[in-house]
Amino acid sequence: MQNEYDQIELIIAKSLSGEATPEEANELNHWIGKSPSNKRVFGEAKRIWEKSHPFFSASEIAFDREKIKDQIIQQLSKPEKRVGLSVWIYRVAAILALPVMLGIGWYLGSDRNRVETAMCEVTAPKGQISKCVLADGTQIWLNAGTTIKYDASLKGSFREVKLDGEAYFKVSKNKHKPFLVTTKYAQIKVLGTVFNMKAYSGDSNVETTLEEGSVEFSLNGSSAKPVELKPGEQVVFNSSENKLTLGKVDTYLLTAWKDGKYVFKDADLKTIITELERLYDVRIHLQNDSLMQLHFRGMFEYEQNIFSALETLERTTNLKYRMDGRDIWLQ
Repeated sequence: MQNEYDQIELIIAKSLSGEATPEEANELNHWIGKSPSNKRVFGEAKRIWEKSHPFFSASEIAFDREKIKDQIIQQLSKPEKRVGLSVWIYRVAAILALPVMLGIGWYLGSDRNRVETAMCEVTAPKGQISKCVLADGTQIWLNAGTTIKYDASLKGSFREVKLDGEAYFKVSKNKHKPFLVTTKYAQIKVLGTVFNMKAYSGDSNVETTLEEGSVEFSLNGSSAKPVELKPGEQVVFNSSENKLTLGKVDTYLLTAWKDGKYVFKDADLKTIITELERLYDVRIHLQNDSLMQLHFRGMFEYEQNIFSALETLERTTNLKYRMDGRDIWLQ
């Protein structure tokens, strides 16, 4: 069964990108006709591909075909256990959805008449990491469950992005037009730099971590002097306690997610559960609230399936799990 799914993932991607051989097309048609579930898988993958296709130029399509191939090859090289059919459908869709976010930046930047007054919204749903490129060349990686909004024309005195979630920014330099990231409680101002910002609407914390350059962090509605960060520093604002903390951090631990690696060093179980729920679009329940005191040290990878992640958690914490659809119970 695993080999069949591996092969079909590849053929679906090649078929939708126009690269399947006649033999592969026949094999795909045979597989689709075997069951309603198979037909549903292909229909969902096709829907996502068709939705993304209008955003591309020929060069973009060629570029993203290679990215699809690379993603699939990476998956096939991993000796990991596959998830159930419903989760597998989502993983096929996620592979094919990757070019959507990469293409949006090109599309919006290619037709000025189309985007003069357009507000663009880009979302990375739970279970998916996405990337978009703004018209000025700024690159933004979106963690699972994240939404950004911005004026696609980037006109005005500032280049502003509104963030709900977590994103890694590589901002193109423009000393005449600062770049702003605005969240529910705070905003940062930069000219050109590399940083990570985490501000999910349901969280009380707003975290900004600087890798390169400099940023100014300020609270919304505050007249206080902005906090200027240096590379390797993180500022955290806790809205519940109205407390601001600045300190040195290991930036790799906080930004590796953009490369598909979720690294934890003595993180509590609450933190782990929150990340896994976003990463795999599942709901995790504890049999006993005292388990929240457990701590975890290790790494999960985006390419892992949920079973592999849970087995890693079992090995390092002695927890046991049971799963029913997208609901997981830990004990």
